Amino acid sequence: MSRLGRAWAYAKSLKARLALFLSLAILPLGIIAVMQTAAVVRDAQSLEQQDILARTAQAAATESALLRRAYGSAVALGSSAVEVGVASEACERVMRRFIDNAQAYVYASFATADGIVECSSNGERMDLSGEEDWQTFIEQPQPNVSIDLWGGTIDQSVLVATVPIFEGSSQTLLGAASVALPHSLTDTLLAAQVEQVDLALIDEAGRVLSASTGITNVEEFETLSVSPDALGVTQRGIIFSVQREDGTDQLAALVPLIEDRVFVLGLWNGSVQNYAVSILGAFTPLFPILMWGVAFVVGFLALDRLVLRHLRELRYRMASFSFDDPSDGFANLEDPPAEFNDIAETYNRMIDRMLANRAELADSLEEKELLLREVHHRVKNNLQLIASILNMQMRSVPDGEAKRVLRRVQDRVMSLSAIHKALYSGTTMSTVRADKLLAEVLQGAFSVGIPQGKGVETSLDLDPLDLDPDQAVPLALLANETVTNAVKYLGRPDSGPPTLSVRLIAGVGREVTLEIENTMGTAIQDALAGDGTGLGGRLVEAFVSQLGGTFDVIEENGTYKFRTQFTAFALEAEEQDGEYADDDDGADNLNQTSRDTSPLARTG
Repeated sequence: MSRLGRAWAYAKSLKARLALFLSLAILPLGIIAVMQTAAVVRDAQSLEQQDILARTAQAAATESALLRRAYGSAVALGSSAVEVGVASEACERVMRRFIDNAQAYVYASFATADGIVECSSNGERMDLSGEEDWQTFIEQPQPNVSIDLWGGTIDQSVLVATVPIFEGSSQTLLGAASVALPHSLTDTLLAAQVEQVDLALIDEAGRVLSASTGITNVEEFETLSVSPDALGVTQRGIIFSVQREDGTDQLAALVPLIEDRVFVLGLWNGSVQNYAVSILGAFTPLFPILMWGVAFVVGFLALDRLVLRHLRELRYRMASFSFDDPSDGFANLEDPPAEFNDIAETYNRMIDRMLANRAELADSLEEKELLLREVHHRVKNNLQLIASILNMQMRSVPDGEAKRVLRRVQDRVMSLSAIHKALYSGTTMSTVRADKLLAEVLQGAFSVGIPQGKGVETSLDLDPLDLDPDQAVPLALLANETVTNAVKYLGRPDSGPPTLSVRLIAGVGREVTLEIENTMGTAIQDALAGDGTGLGGRLVEAFVSQLGGTFDVIEENGTYKFRTQFTAFALEAEEQDGEYADDDDGADNLNQTSRDTSPLARTG
């Protein structure tokens, strides 16, 4: 029989056909395995890169905090210098006192807009107007960090944080305040990191500001000519490779440290491959061919043992993972191939980092809540102390307008104290029980404002309501202000006793209504009627504006009714976000005035 005939006979055999169909059946599984493995590799590599960026930023976290404090200190010193006079001895005392008390800094100064240093911690005067850095700062006044290798009159190399100081209303540039950090401190802090990485702080142009190798030994960084502007650094940072002098590649990470002005550059020791996730690597495209070959040798049993059972285990562990019971989520493969063992180790490291970050976040949130409660508690105590001082002052003031004004101020202070007590005594800091807060505030207003023996009937009808603190505070102040004014103008009707009622209505769709109603007639406090200054009306309008609502005043059937309506914030959405936006409009609203068009003209 010829060779062609023998080959044809072998191809028609059961063994060959079984091998062929088995290979074709396993080929799709091999392709799926390749796709799944490639996806895991990409995810693992992404996580590894993010971890390197995070560790690079963490290694310079101390320097970041130090520079931010330097910016804040410079702003405070600049404001103080402008207030006491730049060319005064008081300014120099402020600078010297700051340097004496802040051990991290060695020099502080204030330069006027024309570049003359009129005030410094060492009493020296300098002219910066001819320097290139000063001209650049004048053209574009913004916070920056620079270095002075010779230190000038400081006699040491320093890192200088400079911020512009503007006049409040016109935003005219008054000058610049600077704070200097010694390189002996910043370089030491960078060198104290535990990772095998060389670190340097650079500005947007790539100039080295500080380095773990010492500011006088930065050739390693300067020869790279790394420019954040040219590289297009993202908010999270970027990873790239650089070439050493010996021709080998080295992994580099560049992360923004302070906005787009200061960056941390990390050169990781070892080759780039040491920080890469090499699961199958370049051999992934060959995996189907290898699977085809293995199918001829070991068939389904070998495939199931070497591949499929480990994928099932990893998938099961991923599906079983939860933060409440993470033990079932760790992948412990039984005699796995090296590739799947690398995947499992990378996955387990990812779980460890997630659990550590979650625990750290929980501790941080708990500490933040405790500190916030302590702040509210201390504010409440201070407000009560102020109220006591006002009470002592009222005893020494004869009856009259001054005593009534002091009493009104005392009422408002006590209302603020009750609000802060409610904020720190609640079970959660994210919401406030508005009905309980109003009850406590208004009971105090009733007991202080309503005279005894006048037969005044009061009522509180408050629906249970949870509010965001940003709305609960102005609501309580609004209720106190309107109730106090209602007591002031409370009248006895022709029939029946004088009455004062407060209603808080929680409607559908988070709509909230507050109504304060009092009877009119013969004034029960003649000495108070008609002596309003208009402050109460302005405060009421400001509080309603803070609530984002509307109000109206109704006089009918011998009663005077104040009604305000607003929409409460959606609490669930805000709790999911985990943070609240700061509202700086409150102080501005309190400064707004209402003129003759205000319907609250009677309030004082």
